[in-house]
Amino acid sequence: MTRVALVTGAARGLGEGIASRLLDDGWCVVLADASGAHDAAARLDPAQRRATGVDMDVTLEQDCTRAVATAVEVFGGLDALVNNAGVGGPSASVHETDPDDFRRVLDVNLVGPFLMARAAIPELRRREGSAIVNITSVLGQRGEAGSGAYCASKGGLALLGQCLALEVAADGIRVNSVAPGNMLTVMHQDHVQSIADREGTTYDEALAGVRATVPLGRHGTPADIGDVVAWLLSADSSYVTGQTVAVNGGILLA
Repeated sequence: MTRVALVTGAARGLGEGIASRLLDDGWCVVLADASGAHDAAARLDPAQRRATGVDMDVTLEQDCTRAVATAVEVFGGLDALVNNAGVGGPSASVHETDPDDFRRVLDVNLVGPFLMARAAIPELRRREGSAIVNITSVLGQRGEAGSGAYCASKGGLALLGQCLALEVAADGIRVNSVAPGNMLTVMHQDHVQSIADREGTTYDEALAGVRATVPLGRHGTPADIGDVVAWLLSADSSYVTGQTVAVNGGILLA
């Protein structure tokens, strides 16, 4: 039986890299995103035999339910949920952050995965060896000045994942997190630009400065995250649950 995964935020960046790796491994994949999901599915699987797209907003309960229903209707069930959709949030100190901006980051990065898990777990219970992977961040493991909303959302997501892991273990569902660090995505590029603006340097200088802090000497790629997610969804990690796997080039040692 072909295994089926639903990946949120899958139209670009890390989500597209995760979906690509799962397709390479023989999965059927529902790519969910606020926009561009159908185009991404067509890029990764031109015949559209094992990939389909769904436009949705993870902050809306009805959209989360519809995304899970799409997996069941198109591919016959659901074996895995990857909560990847996220936003970067404002680059501002906590006391200067607009409350609406703060709420928006938590709605997407924390409430969204909560709603997706609620929608997915009844279907995951039907399949043996099912799993959830939450994409958190190195900034969910340590604080950073000017990133309070983002840090709070990702730290909260990691702890939500631990709670879920304990709650659904008896159902045979494993829940883990992957914490990327310094991935060369659009979100990270925006963060680097904010560093450049704050320090009065160029973007390239700020990017080189970030890279110099990475022991492995490079930024991460979507494929780096896709590889780890694929392992966490496989039988090779069948005794791993409630964990956060850091994929950060050595910038933070657990």
